[in-house]
Amino acid sequence: MSGALSEGERQELELWIDQNDGNRRFFEDMKQGNRFAEEFPEFCQIDMERGWVRFEQHIRQERRNSWRRVLKYVAAIVVPVAIGFSIWLLNREEKNSILPISEMIEPGQVKATLELPGGKTLALKDMKQGEIEVDKGLKAMQTTQGLVYDSTVVLNVEELKFNTLKIPRGGEFRLTLADGTRVILNSATRLKYPVAFGQRERKVYLDGEAYFEVETDTTRPFYVVMDRIQVRVYGTSFNVNTHQEKGIETVLVEGKVGIKTFAAGEYVLKPGELACFDRKSGTVEIRDVDARQYTAWTRGIFTFEEETLEQIMATLSLWYDVDVFYQVEAVKELHFSGHLERYKEIRNILDAITEATGVKFSIKERTIIVSQ
Repeated sequence: MSGALSEGERQELELWIDQNDGNRRFFEDMKQGNRFAEEFPEFCQIDMERGWVRFEQHIRQERRNSWRRVLKYVAAIVVPVAIGFSIWLLNREEKNSILPISEMIEPGQVKATLELPGGKTLALKDMKQGEIEVDKGLKAMQTTQGLVYDSTVVLNVEELKFNTLKIPRGGEFRLTLADGTRVILNSATRLKYPVAFGQRERKVYLDGEAYFEVETDTTRPFYVVMDRIQVRVYGTSFNVNTHQEKGIETVLVEGKVGIKTFAAGEYVLKPGELACFDRKSGTVEIRDVDARQYTAWTRGIFTFEEETLEQIMATLSLWYDVDVFYQVEAVKELHFSGHLERYKEIRNILDAITEATGVKFSIKERTIIVSQ
């Protein structure tokens, strides 16, 4: 992308892309998005050696204190060198695992179940590219970019028929709705939507996590309906996540959205703002965030910023389709920051967490056992 690739490096890149589908998806996402243009100047300014030396100095100094304080401090000092440490984790050579893990747990892949109006279901993972009848007389195309609906059909409200796309744990899927809106659906997500929208509005129903790029249509507002709240979209891109224990999170990347609860009015977001709806209190908290952190999963990256181990393992359990068992409850509250590849086998991420916190992991069948 910078035009500085040698012929030898180009061959190395092509070999890496051909290794597996995860590498190819990551590369294609990098080309299509603007992440390279946004972040490359920041990466160039990082003094990797200086950052790593500072990190090691902090570690050596704190090792003189108790082991308990070491665990707490190691997690905290990652923050000043978060960007450099993240790049190191993304690019470091494979090491012999220091964990007692004998079983391979691969990352999620493209798969979904499509429920048609009559109740019939289709497993999209196993389907070849081609046409799918999503309702009587209406078809969608299964392509390398996901399921694409016919954009030429507009129905009356009373004629609406719905499809439901269900993404299991360990899955992800891409969808283009009948109005041209593009959606990326994360693991353990359910989206209900009309096979063709009506003349007055566009409304979909979400449970889980999805990234939307909504096609502008001033005559038909777009709504995303969730548990007790509704997001009104004014032509924009945003991420919505109902999996968070703290509440339903909506992060605006570009454009404008309004968050409407059943008990209050509409809260309008600006780009770079997050709205968190608390299910217990019914209140909405709005704060400034780095929106890229919340959409990095669509580019093949996990971003953890001072998150607890419990929050991190909850995210990993959905993507890798595993259960988590804690032998020591106290480790749930340890904090960790890092940017890690989403399409790697899980031991790469567990190794990184162990190096930063000292927590140990083992795997029995599809259960990760966490110990100290």
